[in-house]
Amino acid sequence: MTTELRTNADDVEFKQFGKRYRKVDGADKVTGQAVFGADFTAQGSLFAKIVRSPHAHARIVSIDTTEAEAMPGVEAVCTAADFPSDVSGDVDTGEVEIDIQFLANLIMGRRKALFEGHPVAAVAATDIHIAEEAARLVKVVYDVLPAVTDPIEAMSPDAPLLHEGLVATSLSGSDDIPSNIAGHMEGGKGDIDKGFAESDAIVEHTYRTALVHQGYIEPEAETVHWHADGRIDIWANSQGMFPLRQNMSNLLRVDVSKIKVTALEVGGAFGAKNTPRITPIAAILSRKSGKPVKIVLTREEVLKATGPASGAVVTVKMGATKDGKLKAAQARLVFGAGGFPGSPVLRGMQTIFACYQPEHSKVDAYDVVTNAPRVAAYRAPGATVATFCGESTMDELARAIDMDSMDFRIKNASKTGDHNIDDEEYTRIGIVEMLEEVKASDAYIRPIKKSENGWPVGRGVGIGWWPCGIGVSSARIMINEDGGVDVALGVVDLHGIRTGTAQVAAETLGIEADAIFVHTVDTDSIPPAGNAAGSRVTRSLSQAVYMAGTSIIEQMKAKMAVRFGVDPEYVEYEDGFFYARDNQDSRVSFKAAGAAVTQNGSNVVATASNDPGMRPANGYAMSVADVEIDPDTGKVQLTRFTLFQDVGKCVNPTQVENQMQGGAVQGIGWALSEEYVFDDQGQMRNASFLDYRMPTALDLPMIDCVILETPADEGAFGIRGVGEPPIIPPPAAIANAIRDAADVRMTRLPMSPERVFAAINEES
Repeated sequence: MTTELRTNADDVEFKQFGKRYRKVDGADKVTGQAVFGADFTAQGSLFAKIVRSPHAHARIVSIDTTEAEAMPGVEAVCTAADFPSDVSGDVDTGEVEIDIQFLANLIMGRRKALFEGHPVAAVAATDIHIAEEAARLVKVVYDVLPAVTDPIEAMSPDAPLLHEGLVATSLSGSDDIPSNIAGHMEGGKGDIDKGFAESDAIVEHTYRTALVHQGYIEPEAETVHWHADGRIDIWANSQGMFPLRQNMSNLLRVDVSKIKVTALEVGGAFGAKNTPRITPIAAILSRKSGKPVKIVLTREEVLKATGPASGAVVTVKMGATKDGKLKAAQARLVFGAGGFPGSPVLRGMQTIFACYQPEHSKVDAYDVVTNAPRVAAYRAPGATVATFCGESTMDELARAIDMDSMDFRIKNASKTGDHNIDDEEYTRIGIVEMLEEVKASDAYIRPIKKSENGWPVGRGVGIGWWPCGIGVSSARIMINEDGGVDVALGVVDLHGIRTGTAQVAAETLGIEADAIFVHTVDTDSIPPAGNAAGSRVTRSLSQAVYMAGTSIIEQMKAKMAVRFGVDPEYVEYEDGFFYARDNQDSRVSFKAAGAAVTQNGSNVVATASNDPGMRPANGYAMSVADVEIDPDTGKVQLTRFTLFQDVGKCVNPTQVENQMQGGAVQGIGWALSEEYVFDDQGQMRNASFLDYRMPTALDLPMIDCVILETPADEGAFGIRGVGEPPIIPPPAAIANAIRDAADVRMTRLPMSPERVFAAINEES
């Protein structure tokens, strides 16, 4: 693996950024001291098991919990009847939204089970084995209904209807007849028919992608104690303490002030743990039993009953002139949402043509319910699917006009000040610079290595864009009595945010990162903050830390002025030292000054949140993939893979590499092997990691990283989000590499050996 750092940054020198600073939480994790959701057990805890529907679509006729309740060791049983029915208010589930009524029904099925694994009851007992046995004693009578898992089939008027009262909404109003179409969105500019009429070449393809899972290491694991006085304690592996608190307040009709959420370590999430699924169940069981209740899901439950990423059917039509002007771009996106509305189809709509500026464009997007697990966010939700379709078509269109695909992309690339399909103006971006960097790189211009087996080889590229969210992040900086610095965060650390924050705080305060202790506190101890999601945390949190840090410096200047015997405006701070102006002999180190000014209980503390009005910083990444293909089996082997990403400002290269490589590997899995397989009854047939095929080290080459820096134009230090863009371009790059190697256009994900073999032989 190689890593290169290229900067288009403003002429600003930083002392702490660009350093491979050690992971501050690394020692606890490698020694097993870190406490994850499954590790935590409150004193006196009960252990719960959820009763789940074995059917993908069925009416719940009756539930009899009598035998389960009578079993020794069982202390509480709940069904939907134990939950509030009159819930209201907004819920925060990250980038994949859901109405609160639908969320309540997702957490515990009421009249219907809408996917295999839909919860219908739960049991809490003194031992998990007793809970499992008691769960089997819950008698549920179902009226089994036909199931539909394909979003196109679900749109048919003859399809089984999941929700009797669901009608499609659109800009023009609502439909009159209920259907499985939850929403129809439209966007675009210009006159699409005129654009195609003026095109010399037109390419159109329909693509199909499957449900895929985030594949996080740690399953959902939560503990809740609903105390007799009405207070609720939650120990969570959620992506956001404050959103979880608000969601629980709305779902359970309990005041926010009575709920305390403590974040535990999170063993992977990638967007999926924004949605509360088991926390409300544990809460109800705790209220009924009077004891803490712990729920830990099995891997089968995770795959069958938590939120995978949407599968979709997308048709893309694009036209261009012979000289490479992209005249028209049109798409029809149909995203499956699973059992309840709210797929990320809007993000797909926003990202499909985001890297380019077609003269005319039109996108229709449909959100469709199916008898599959209700989908959740997965690292740039909607963008990976949309980009696979859009970039594959761009590649075909470049071929149709006999133009180099990179030149075609550069000619039509989005620039600062351009607008996206939703009319969002792009803040400072360097997409053109990235494309030019890739075109001139060794990854793109070197000869493709020949296969030792004589197999076909090829190279492909793909570029993807993500808006990178903002939201609120909070931080508190406090100087301790020994001059050390304590930084408390209101956001959950999913990916090393404590390490990056130590470097940001050190850069702001002008000291070394080793002098700073960073930790996440509970919801009672700091102002609210949003989910760790949307590639927003490092950017938004850095501004909060910067604001708090500058306040700390000003406070210390004022206090040191008293010691120096001068007015505060005559105190300077430089290179980690305070001194009175024109008196260099008065120099006092930050640590010594901190110890001095906090004597006798004097506080030096500052709490800040970022400006919620910050505009999105825009993130983008590009992949170059080399493949060889076994013609006898259709197996695609990656032989080299390079990822380019503009991070605005690289705080810690090691952590940036980790994000880039991790996202790329997930995108590679999406491209080549991962998918949910359902039978005609809507039951998942590969609900284990033995059958759900995620890539391993044996499937992958070393992933080279090229880190680019075009600073964002708002927020501290020009930092952009990093986590989500890397997953977006790999499927497109690999599909384009297969096209180069075997002269076949793959239009379905995953591009499994069977599908590639069939495509090659069909073409031949």
